Amino acid sequence: MTTQRSCDVVVVGGGLSGLYAARLLAAAGANVLVLEAQNRVGGRTLTGHFCDGTFVDDGGQWVSPGQDCIAALAEELGVRLFPSWSEGATVHWRTGRRIVSKDLFLPEDGDALSATRQAAATLATMAASVPPEAPWTAPQAAEWDAITLHNWLRTHVESMAARRTLATAIEGVFARNSAPTSLLAALFWIRCGDPLSPFLVTSDLGPERRFDGGAEQLSQRMAEALGQRVICGAAVTQISQSRDAARVSGGDIVVSAQRAILTIPPALTARLHYEPPLPALRDHLAQRASMRWVIKVHCRYRRRFWVDEGLSGQTISDEGAVRVCADNSPPSGAPGVLVGFIEEVEAMRLVSRSAADRRAAVLAALVRYFGPEAGEPLEYREKNWGDDPFCRGVDGGYWPQGVWTGYGQALRAPIGTLHWAGTETASIWNGKMEGALLSGSRAMEEVLQALTQI
Repeated sequence: MTTQRSCDVVVVGGGLSGLYAARLLAAAGANVLVLEAQNRVGGRTLTGHFCDGTFVDDGGQWVSPGQDCIAALAEELGVRLFPSWSEGATVHWRTGRRIVSKDLFLPEDGDALSATRQAAATLATMAASVPPEAPWTAPQAAEWDAITLHNWLRTHVESMAARRTLATAIEGVFARNSAPTSLLAALFWIRCGDPLSPFLVTSDLGPERRFDGGAEQLSQRMAEALGQRVICGAAVTQISQSRDAARVSGGDIVVSAQRAILTIPPALTARLHYEPPLPALRDHLAQRASMRWVIKVHCRYRRRFWVDEGLSGQTISDEGAVRVCADNSPPSGAPGVLVGFIEEVEAMRLVSRSAADRRAAVLAALVRYFGPEAGEPLEYREKNWGDDPFCRGVDGGYWPQGVWTGYGQALRAPIGTLHWAGTETASIWNGKMEGALLSGSRAMEEVLQALTQI
C-alpha cells in the first residue's frame, strides 16, 4: 500500500548534505521530509566495529584544518574530535626498495623540494583566476580543461619526484583514477581546498582530526533530532514536477512538495526517472562525472608495533595492492589499527578475485612496509565502495577533460522545483565532508528564497 505525504521540501538522500539541509530548513520553520534509500543514514560516512568493539570509519573520516563548518556541527552535536595519529617517519617503497624517512623527499630526489615549491607557487597563481562557483568561466578554462594535470606537470616540472608529489597532493584520493583529472579540475581543487599548503605555508596548520566513535555519528544525531521527518528504506526511483510542485516516489511512499533537494552523487542522478526529463546538459553531466572507486581496508593488531621503529604508519608506494596507508588507531592508541586503500586501478584488478586473495595481497604489501608482524592481524575488514548500490564510489565524483567547460554550468543550477546538493556540488572543499555540509547550506538558502517567492 502506497503512503501519500506532503511537505514544503523533500530531501532525497540522508547523508551529511541532505540531513544538514533538512536540519537548517527545520530550524527555519519549513516542513521537511528526508527520503533515504538505505536502512541507515550517513551516505558515504559509515562507521563499523571490530569484534572487540573498536570503531573504524569505512567511509569518510578526516577533518582538515580550516574545515570550520563540520567542526562546529560536531561540537553542537556533542561529537568529539581528536588528532589523527601521524607522528613519526614515513615508509617509502620505490622501485622495490624500502626507505624510511621523516622527509617528504629522499636524498636521491635532489632539488625536488625546491622544484615542488616553485611549481606549487605557479599552480596557485593559475588557480587564483578560477572562480570557485564557476570554474568554466576562467579566462583560460578551455585551454586548461583540454589537458590533464599530468600533462602540465610533465611539461613544466623536470623533477619526477616533484611531479609525483604534486599530483598526489592535488588529486589526493583521485591520483590513480583510470580517467585522469583535467588541469582545470586540479586548479579548481587548489582554489577550493588546501592541497598546496604544505609547500606554500611556513606556519604549522595543525593536524588532521578524526571523530571519536566515527564520522557516521554526525548523520545519526542529526537524524535523531529530525525524528519522523527522516524515512529510511525509501529508495527514490521517480521524480515528477509541475510548475510549482515536485512529486517524489520512493519505495511505498510518495511525497508531494513545493521544492525538492537531490543530494545523491551526480553519477547516480541519471538512474532516476524524471518527468519531464532532465535537460540534456544535466543528464550528460551525470554520465561523465565518474565516481571514485576504492576498497578501504582495516587491520587490527594487539598494539601499534610500527611505532617501535619510529614510524607514523603512513606509506608512499609505487606498487602493490595498497599504496597509501595510515595509522587509524582509536584515541587511546590501543588496539593498533592500520588503514589502507585499494585504489581504482588496483580495485579494478582485484575485485574479481576472492576475498582471501585480496586479503593476501593487502597483507603482502603491509609486510613490505612494516615487517612480518603486519602480516598477522587479529582481524581484517574491507569495504568495497564500488559495489555499494547507492554510492558506487566514495570521496566524490571527479572531472576528466572537458567536463567542467562542457557541462559545469548544469552542476548546481536548479531545474524547475529541483535543487542540487552533495559534496560534488560544493564550491569550497569539494569532495570533502565539509563540502557536503556547505552544499546543503547553499541548497537550503536557494529553497528558502524560492519558497518566499511562491
